[in-house]
Amino acid sequence: MKRVIRNEDAFTGLEAAIVLIAFVVVAAVFSYVVLGAGFFTTQKSQEVVHSGVTQAASNIVVKGEVYGIANTGMTAVERIRFDVGLAAGGLPVDIQQAAFTLSTENEVQSLTFNTTTGTQPGDGNWTIGERHPTTETDNILQAEESMTIYVDSGSIALSPRTMFNLEIKPEIGASLGVQRTIPPSITNVTLLY
Repeated sequence: MKRVIRNEDAFTGLEAAIVLIAFVVVAAVFSYVVLGAGFFTTQKSQEVVHSGVTQAASNIVVKGEVYGIANTGMTAVERIRFDVGLAAGGLPVDIQQAAFTLSTENEVQSLTFNTTTGTQPGDGNWTIGERHPTTETDNILQAEESMTIYVDSGSIALSPRTMFNLEIKPEIGASLGVQRTIPPSITNVTLLY
């Protein structure tokens, strides 16, 4: 009887090749997953940065000076008048949806939008006095437009030497703080500093 001798040298080489191919395939799949996760993370971080810049940037700015209009006896400022516009590159803002808050050292008051256009917003209200250009009729503040805002101080007495802060908080973006002091001498229309 003849004895059969098996030579398994070739079979070992084939096993090694299969194992090597398996490692390469697993490494390729793993690297694809890692790269995909990296791209996803990068995209999400870009979205977060853009969202943060949008929320942190103030779209509204004061254009020009802030004036105080005195009460009948010229003992206090009754109304505040100023122009607002968009900052360079700012997104359009629906000014009617903005929240206005007037505060002094001792008092805080939320103001209400009065839809009546004019210079007399009423107690504790604010209104849009004029739109520039005058052909505009909506409350959307867009590029190269401005609006004259009138704010009635309501129950807050803005007497001489009183410092106040008027915060304008639009729907999107950072608040605009208008901080001024009533001068010692009040005239019918006084420049606030």
